[in-house]
Amino acid sequence: MEEFYIGDPDYQQGHWQLQNLPDNCAVVAQASILSQFGFDVSMDEATYVAMANGWYSPGFGTSPDDLGNVLEAYGVPTHSVDFASIEQLAAELQQGHRVLVGVNSGELWDQGPMAEFWNWFNEVTGRDSSTFTPADHAVAVTGLDLSDLNHPQVILNDPGHPDGAGQVYPLDRFMDAWENSDFHYTSTSMAPGGAGPIDFDIARFLGLGTTVAGVSFGLDPITADMAGDFVNSLVSNTDWDAVLAAI
Repeated sequence: MEEFYIGDPDYQQGHWQLQNLPDNCAVVAQASILSQFGFDVSMDEATYVAMANGWYSPGFGTSPDDLGNVLEAYGVPTHSVDFASIEQLAAELQQGHRVLVGVNSGELWDQGPMAEFWNWFNEVTGRDSSTFTPADHAVAVTGLDLSDLNHPQVILNDPGHPDGAGQVYPLDRFMDAWENSDFHYTSTSMAPGGAGPIDFDIARFLGLGTTVAGVSFGLDPITADMAGDFVNSLVSNTDWDAVLAAI
């Protein structure tokens, strides 16, 4: 079977980090992305930056509204989307952007009877899953594996799982867990190596009196205008010959 991926999960897997606090998943996921942009940022430093600015609270974690702020602090521009589609997410990946999403960890990790029950209960009662069983975890989406068009998969760097580097999940399971954040994602607005020069004063975030400036990146993003249409066809079209012909 020929392999077909959107994104670069193998490369990103090498930058995965396991979170060192119970609830700093969003901070650690951002630190892992910063390392891909050439920044040597420890989890402790990233956590300090987030705490100092109110973007992370011990015991509460990071609000979806603050996801991406640590990246912005180091000069990496981001944008966020609510009620996003898998097509939009695929388009971000195809451009080489780094993507963070909110998920419900129970639905992502536990596919036992209780997870199945809550999925069923939310469906039959019409409850908003983002309110009743809200997202409680942040992960990086590193790729889509479309090698088997009948069983598409999503590849994640999960800072909350001890084997979280390059974790692979069926697309439908990921969608169930992602739905609980109202399909929210935060993406970098450029790929690593993607826009510059970037000048920033980290002293205003750390209070250390040190300015780091003039970090330059060359523009070399991956482009694929048809990524969204392709994935839309993937999830809605059973005529796989037609789908493949459209690539």
